Amino acid sequence: MKRFLVCCTLLAASATAFASPYQDRVSAFKTMLRTFEPMGVVVRGRDPYRPDQFQKQADALKTLARAPFEHFPPNSIEGKSRAKPAIWSEPAKFNADKQDLFTKVDALATAAQTHQLAEVKRAYSAVAQSCKACHDSFRGPEQ
Repeated sequence: MKRFLVCCTLLAASATAFASPYQDRVSAFKTMLRTFEPMGVVVRGRDPYRPDQFQKQADALKTLARAPFEHFPPNSIEGKSRAKPAIWSEPAKFNADKQDLFTKVDALATAAQTHQLAEVKRAYSAVAQSCKACHDSFRGPEQ
């Protein structure tokens, strides 16, 4: 059993070692989105609000939100990347948008701890607006 786990770990590590920055950031953003979207269903009233479950999702998002930004080295536009060159030509703005997202995600996690749906909705909306602002500046159309 130990050998199997070691083999699986090595296989997973080698698979990620060969991924490109583009593939890594797309994967990280998709993972983040799979946590963010279910919370949106709740704040729009399509699923019941379960405070403890929502808090777990908000806490997970707080961790996941930072991961994609580790994968933006210079000249990493490849394939079907929607990243605009402005990410690298306007690093101060990109970093400011990134920090804004982190602040808003942290505020969502804090709001989730209150178990007050109205606060959660406001904080969720702020995160969504932060995502949109960054996408408007730094994400191009699908190719």
